[in-house]
Order: sequence, then structure tokens, then C-alpha cells
Amino acid sequence: MKSRSLRGSSGRGLLGQGLAQAFVLGMLFVPRGLVAQQTVTPAQPLQPAASAETGSSTPSRSTALEFRTNSGFPNFLGAYESPWVPGPPLNNSERLQRLMQGGKLELSLEDAIDLTLENNLDIAYARYQLPLAAADYLRTKSGGAVRGVQGAFISNALFAGAIGGSSGAGGGGGTGNTGGFSGGGGTSNLGSAGCCDPFAGFSVGFNQRATPLNSEVLTGIPVANSHNASVNTFFGQGFLTGTSYVIAVDGTRQTSNGSFLLFNPEVPSFAGITVSQPLLKGFGYRANAASLRIAKNDLKVSDSVFRQQVITTVATVVNLYSDLLYYRDNVRVAQEAVNYAQKLLADNKRQVEIGTLAPIEVVRAESELATDEQNLIVAQTSYQQQQELIKTAIAKHVNADLAGVQIDATDKLPEPAENDIPPLEAALAEAARNRPEVEQAGLNIRNAEYTIQSTRSGLLPQLNVFATYAASGLGGNRLVCPADYTPAGGQCVSSTNLTAPIVIQSGGLGQSLSQVLHGTYGDYSLGFSFVVPIRNRQAQADAATALLQERQLRTSLQRTRSRDPGQSPDQCCRQGHKTGKGNTGCRAEEVSVGRVHRLPRDPSAARPRHGGGQ
Repeated sequence: MKSRSLRGSSGRGLLGQGLAQAFVLGMLFVPRGLVAQQTVTPAQPLQPAASAETGSSTPSRSTALEFRTNSGFPNFLGAYESPWVPGPPLNNSERLQRLMQGGKLELSLEDAIDLTLENNLDIAYARYQLPLAAADYLRTKSGGAVRGVQGAFISNALFAGAIGGSSGAGGGGGTGNTGGFSGGGGTSNLGSAGCCDPFAGFSVGFNQRATPLNSEVLTGIPVANSHNASVNTFFGQGFLTGTSYVIAVDGTRQTSNGSFLLFNPEVPSFAGITVSQPLLKGFGYRANAASLRIAKNDLKVSDSVFRQQVITTVATVVNLYSDLLYYRDNVRVAQEAVNYAQKLLADNKRQVEIGTLAPIEVVRAESELATDEQNLIVAQTSYQQQQELIKTAIAKHVNADLAGVQIDATDKLPEPAENDIPPLEAALAEAARNRPEVEQAGLNIRNAEYTIQSTRSGLLPQLNVFATYAASGLGGNRLVCPADYTPAGGQCVSSTNLTAPIVIQSGGLGQSLSQVLHGTYGDYSLGFSFVVPIRNRQAQADAATALLQERQLRTSLQRTRSRDPGQSPDQCCRQGHKTGKGNTGCRAEEVSVGRVHRLPRDPSAARPRHGGGQ
């Protein structure tokens, strides 16, 4: 009964104290500055920090929270190299080695918390969610679809159609017919581009062709021989408003054996730009930036999930440490019981020898001693098992040195004071504001709202308007003949079969490009396209899915706030007040939440209390 009382009263006080520290650490040691920095510049270059395996002299800087992409400026090729990500630090921290002295690990609650923050693998695993969210945000800034992070809600309605579009090239070449004549009309349109990273490209081609002709009337030759060299370049970019532009510049050099050509070789060129804009479906920031807005919101989700993992893990270690103190005192109580049973057995034997006590009392004392010795073995075994649990929680791996030491807990079970517990309503208010799962539910509802705004745009018909300006030019070596003479067979021939030499006026690319730049031969196009889905069932289903999932998330949030008393801290506090259990563990948990905002938020102010822990 004595040992049970030890655990039931004093253990709860230490639990409340430790849980308060767990919530404080969850608020202080989550790297909010890093997350905010990654929100603005997730690809900021960082100094590489070597892990313990590399043996580098470079100091470690929370390498698991960092990643570095390669900028495309001024090193253009850097954007096509693999990003830098440090290897995971899998060795135990130096603090753990310093605390192991003389075959013992002297461990206070503060040391246990510090070692947990440095070495616990659950925290190390959760820490990677922060750079993963930053990488996802970087992806959406380029126009890619959001992939999501742990704890974040991503609606499947978000991926209908072109939402979260890709940056594929919609352009890529000119439409000019310079150098020849085409009687077909129609508007010129170089296409559109997806959001948001620009794209560029070029193509080069060579062609040599011999074509037999059925008539010499048009060309003056039976076989047309031509040699072509062409270069096509294009550049384009789309924006979150839906606006996009594509620029194309083409050039060709063609040599032919035709008799009636003005230029041989001829150098036609073309340059054009098309600007397009959706006016209904896909118009505006909300319709196109859903993935970007969700990824930016997921930065907060990953921060909250990591903070929740820190709180949960530290609270678990606090419980383990509290149980360790209980098992240590339980061993002491069991040892005292054995000592008392041994003394009682010796006293009974002396009394039996002098005849003042019945021999049966010796048998009874021996039975009690055997029971107490068995209880002592159980208590010692539980104490050893609890030490192993703590070793696993505070170390990345239990090596031979750590496995061979005994944990010497330097703290004692405290007695809680009544003023440690705030009023019920104050504790409930603090709990509601600081519970990570409630915060995550609210952030997920915001993700659902972004999806709803995007799917509303998807319900509309497609009405796209575009405008194109293009200019053409033609240059080359011009074949000039006197009046009434035409070029034929490499000379000028008159209608009376008189011949004269051909005069060649040199020209080429400069002449052709000059015509393009001056707009000598311009092409102006303006048009729109309108597409109406007759039944629009897919868009209706996606919009309904987004709305239903948003309502479902709100229901889940209310369920989180008011779930069964065995799991809800709010209900647990109310149950504690109704039953009069003011010092229970669940009450202590809410007390710890109430202390969060009253403590310093600067990590440097908290570190002296934890021996300089990170």
C-alpha cells in the first residue's frame, strides 16, 4: 500500500511538471524561424554540416532540417544538378557520453528531456517533414501539383483537369509561309504555356531533297533539287492569373535549282508572339494557385505535426522517468520489507527456542519472507526493464557502453501544490488554443476551402482569348535580269530567245531580319475559343466532392474537440473537477498547456534550464 501511494500521489506531480516542460519544449524548440525562412526562400543555400560518420571538422547545424537546391544564376547549369541533402546523423550525442561515468548514467529529468530532443528517432524522423514541406512548396511555385505532407489533407478533387498545372511548352515554332504563297486564311496562334517556370528551346534541322515534277510550266525544270537548313527557337511562360505568352523565332536557308526564283538561296525568317488568357474557367489567382496555397499552408501543418511529435515524445519520456522513480522507490520499499521479514523470522526463532512462541509462527514468518523476496525480485526486474526503456528513448542506438551502465536518477518524486493547478476555464482555454491536433484540423479545413475555390472555376465553360503579332522577312541572293528577260538555266532569256547574263544582288540573313524587326510584312491575329461541356458531370462531381470533404473535416474538428472523456483533455478536465480528482495526470496535462504562453518563447532563455540542449 505504501508503494502504491508513492506512485499515486507524488508520481502525478512529477508527471504534471514534466508534461508542462514537454509542452514548453514543443513551443520553444520547434524551429519556427527555419520554417518561416523556408516559406520565403526554401532553396536558400546553406552551409553543409557533416554528420558524425564523416569525421568532418565542419560544425553541425541541425542538418536534418536543411536542404539546398542549386540556383540557376549565375551558374546556369546549377539548376540541372542534384540538390544537396545531408546524411542523417545516426550517432548518439556527446552529452550522453559525458553523463556516463563510473558505470552509471546520472540522469535528471532535464537531462532526459535534452537527450530525447537530441537523440530520439521519432523526433528525428518527424523533423524531416519540415524540409519535405519546403520542397513541396518549391515544387508548387514552379507550377507543379502539390504532393502533401504527413498530417495535411489533400482533396482528390484538386487533381481534376489541369488544376495545379504543369509547365509544358504549348508553343515551339512559327507559322509563317515566307518564301511561298498559301491562299488559306485563318488566325495565327503559337499556343499557350503552363504556369509558372518559363521554358525555352530550339531545334536545328537539315534537309536535302530531289523531287520529280510532272510539269515544267511553273518551275522550268523536270526535277526540283533543294537543300534546306532551319533553326527554330521558342520561349514561353505562364502565370497564376492564367495569362501566358509564347515567343517563337524561326529562320531557314534554302537553295533550289528552280528557274523562276527571286532569291536563290533564299533566307526567310519569322518572329511572333502570342498572348492568351482564360476568361471563365481557369481565370484568376484562386483558380490556378490552389496547389501553391495548399503547399504554403502545409508548411504550418508540418510545423504543427513536428511540434506534436516533440510534445508526445517528451511527455512519454517524462512518464518513463516518473515510472523509473516509482520503481526505484518500489525496490527500496520491497528491500525494507525483506529486511523486516528477515528480522521477524529471526525474532520468532529465538522466541520459539525459549518457548514463548508457537513453532507455527516460524513457518508463517518464513512464508512471508519468501513472498517479500519474490516481490523484491519482481521490483528489481521492473526497475531494470524501465531503465532499458529509457535508454531506448534517449539514444539513437543502445551500444555496448550504454547497455552496461545503470541509470542513477538524480531527481525525486515531488509533492504537487494546490496552486500548481489553474482554474478550470483558464486551463480549458489554453488547451483549446494550443492543442496541435486542433490546429492541424483548422489548417486542413483551410486546404479544403482552397480546393472549393478552385473547383468553382472548373464548373465554368472554357472561354479563352488570344492575340498574336508576327512578322516575316525574306532575303538572299536576288537574281536580276533586264526588262523583258526572265531567268532560265542560269541566264536571262527574252521572249525572242535572246540571252543576257544574270546580275546577282547579294543579300541574306541581315536583310531578312531587318524586315522582321521593322515589321515590313506584319501579321495581326485576334481570336477566342469557347467550349461548353454539355452535361458537365465531372466538374459537378469534383465540386460536390470538395464541398463534402470540407463538411467532413469540420465534423472531424468538432469530434476532436468533444470526443470521449478518456481521450479528450477538455472532457478529462471536466471529469476531474466533477469527481474531485484535482491532482490527476490528465489534469496535470492541461496545467502544462496553461503554462506554455507564460514562459519565455526565446529558446536561448530556456536552454540554461536544460544544460544547453538543442
